[in-house]
This record gives sequence, C-alpha cells and structure tokens, in this order.
Amino acid sequence: MRLIAFGGDARMLGALDAAKKAGWETTYICGEADMTQDIAVADAVLLPWPHSFQDDLLCGTQLSRTRVLESLPTCTLLLHGGGVQAQELTMAEHAMNPAQDEVFLRANARLTAEGAIHRAMERPGRALLGDTVLITGFGRIAQELAVRLVAMGSFVIVCARNEQQMRRAHEIGAHPVPLGQAASACRQADVIMNTVPAHVLGKNELDKIRQDALVVELASPPYGMNVELARHMGLSVLIEGGLPGRYAPMNAGAALFDVIERKWAQICENTERSGKHE
Repeated sequence: MRLIAFGGDARMLGALDAAKKAGWETTYICGEADMTQDIAVADAVLLPWPHSFQDDLLCGTQLSRTRVLESLPTCTLLLHGGGVQAQELTMAEHAMNPAQDEVFLRANARLTAEGAIHRAMERPGRALLGDTVLITGFGRIAQELAVRLVAMGSFVIVCARNEQQMRRAHEIGAHPVPLGQAASACRQADVIMNTVPAHVLGKNELDKIRQDALVVELASPPYGMNVELARHMGLSVLIEGGLPGRYAPMNAGAALFDVIERKWAQICENTERSGKHE
C-alpha cells in the first residue's frame, strides 16, 4: 500500500509515521524538487487539513494550486481539507474531508482540549486546581474541556445555547448558565476558554473580565470577541486556533491516518461484498 502526502504542517509527518508503522510505503511532497519523483499512482493521497489550499498555494508549500492538482496521482482514496472542490478530484475513486468523520472530529477535539489546558497551565505561579474556568459554547471541544477541567478540580462554568447542552454540562459536573448570562460568568472567571466562532463576548462581557484573567481563544475567525478591542482593554488573550497541529502534531497526524485506515477497510469490505453478489 502506498500513501502520498502533499504539503501541510507537522501533522503530515505524523500521518506518514503512522502509515509506516502500519506497513505502508510513504512519499512526502513538500516542494518542487519532490515533484520529480514517481508519483503517478498511489493507493491513498493526503492533502493538508483543515485547509488544503490558501492564496492559490498548497498549504505549507510554494507549490501552486494548478501544479498540484495536475500532478495528483490516480488513487483509490484521497483525503483533503477545505479550499478544494470534489469536481477537482476526479483522479480519486473516493474523496472525503475528515471533517465529515465524527470519530476523527472527536479525536481532534480531545487533542485541542489537552492543548488548551496545557497553554492555560503555563501561567506563572498558577494552577487550574480551584480556579474558576468559564467555557463559552458546548460543542465537541467544549465538552472535552469540561470533562478534563472538572477532573482537575476546577470550578467549571459552561455558557451553553440550549437546555439539552446545559443538562449535559450539569451531568459532567460543570455549572451551566445560558449563553445570554455570559457577562455575570465573566466576572467570576480566572480563565475563559471560548469555542464559539461568533462574537458572544461583546463589550459588556469584556468589561466584566478581570485584568488578571486569561482568555484562551479556540474558535476560528471572527472569534468569540473583538480580539483587538479585548487587548486594547488590557486583557490577556491567547489566539489558539489549530492547536493539535502545534501541540501534538504526531498524534493529530495519526488521527488523520486513522481516517484513511478505516475508510480503506470500508472500501475493501464493500468491494468484497460487491464481488460476492456478481
């Protein structure tokens, strides 16, 4: 079995390492010099995730979008991130974005939560034990954060959107409040971790955050607040999007290869079943 990975960040090396351990032959393309290799055929191809192309370049390289798309090998399975359309991937029998895979998303959320906690624990002279941590939103990442922080002895407040999320937060051991009451929760918090990619923390909420509190922004732009305003107000804000690729790229890459392995097994099973019915 052969896996060819194109560009990306350190996660790609993690994926290739996992593939080698599973007995796959691997090839890594990260520059023009690598394009001279024999890459016409592969069993699986991995493009960068969460974004494959940005500014018309393959992420992590100076290779143009056109050059890469024209060079992609014929393959059975291709994993890709954002910035590429299915109609551009006709060389693959099966193309998918790992964002469609719930098992992967949960693994990525766990790595994000661990990385966020690690960043919060880097505060000089402070532990999370006994601290009040406010989590805004209650999706996958927020749920993983809440479980870990409660276990560490933090007093966890979850600002959730609906009753179902609030009940789940209570079951975990956190203290749920409606998202509309975030301002009062901000006043209590030693650490705030935002997971909502929308301005749920407006001027009123930012006014309530203590100057010695730490704000960890985990959402994608436009973020959970006006970051420039928050910093102008003297707040300590860490922008920590894409944490798995920086905090634990080998694990994050292994999670990507796990998608390939599971999807490959499914393809083989379907092929075998189809053959039996012919």
